[in-house]
Amino acid sequence: MSDIDTDHASTNAQPRAIFHTGRWEALPKNSFNSHLSQLSTKLPQFCLSSRSENTTKNYKYAFEAWTKWCVFNGICYLPGSDTHVSLYLIDLTETAKSHSKINEMFYAISWAHRLAGLPDPCKSDLVLSVKEGALRLIGHTVNKKEPITPEILKHIVLLYGNEKSSLKDLRIACMCLLCFSGFLRFSELSNLKRNNITFYDSYVKLFLEKSKTDVYREGNDVLISKTYNITCPVNMLHRYLSLANISSDSTEYIFRGLSYCKSNNSYVLRKSGKISYSSARDILLSALHKLGLDKTKFGLHSLRSGGATAAAASKIEDRIFKKHGRWKSDRAKDGYVKENLEERLSVTKNLGV
Repeated sequence: MSDIDTDHASTNAQPRAIFHTGRWEALPKNSFNSHLSQLSTKLPQFCLSSRSENTTKNYKYAFEAWTKWCVFNGICYLPGSDTHVSLYLIDLTETAKSHSKINEMFYAISWAHRLAGLPDPCKSDLVLSVKEGALRLIGHTVNKKEPITPEILKHIVLLYGNEKSSLKDLRIACMCLLCFSGFLRFSELSNLKRNNITFYDSYVKLFLEKSKTDVYREGNDVLISKTYNITCPVNMLHRYLSLANISSDSTEYIFRGLSYCKSNNSYVLRKSGKISYSSARDILLSALHKLGLDKTKFGLHSLRSGGATAAAASKIEDRIFKKHGRWKSDRAKDGYVKENLEERLSVTKNLGV
């Protein structure tokens, strides 16, 4: 990443810290007493922690692209002028195919200027107008995946979760049932550890150490009830943990890669790491393909969406619904629910015409 350096500011500005190629350098020690000097070394950690690790990483790459564009055109990247940022966004529309690319570049440039203590050119009416124009010109097509239904889940369990299933197959069934019943995002599923799981007589409690909407990492408890059906998520989780031989006090991720043992024709979990997004997605799509379904219509989010859609169809109380799915707003929650034909037709049926 190129330098984010307050020395690029006006001559009247007093530089506070310098960000060189992904690392911070505090001011010389003679600027502070020893205690303040020690505290100043923690500035980078606290500033960068204001965003999630993935967001910070994406912003760094985006800002690097902006600096290269500026160097190529012989202009200053920090501080950048609102005119140059506007021209850069216009240039991006020639190649960008999605809103996310424009937004990421916009917020990365803004982020870098604020970290360096410089005026933010992205607050300019000119830049905001150009950004809005770029988003409109690019257009935006929403291609939402279909939700997994309880019927599809039942077929997955019959195929992969029967009494003779291997650890490999049982893992598929368990992942699907947990994501569906707990409204779990993939990140929440993949970060689940054995010591985050507590079994009770009629339900299981999953403690999510990290969640997308839990920005301060306070943790969330997800409660999943026993259903005593063939698709019971609690029973399937218990079977999976037992077959995988994961001790109750283990701090390892419960969903990991697998190794095949030729000697006894069985699978065992690898000792470390966690299952990747691409592997989990391939596992789900392969299972759906074997059921004769069009796998292009589904994704990992189809499980969370499927659980939300089933809950909405069952008229679950909105407050409980939102809490279970860890949504901060009704708009975010409603985006996961797909109404069926009868529900949509019910509007005009009840208009009295």
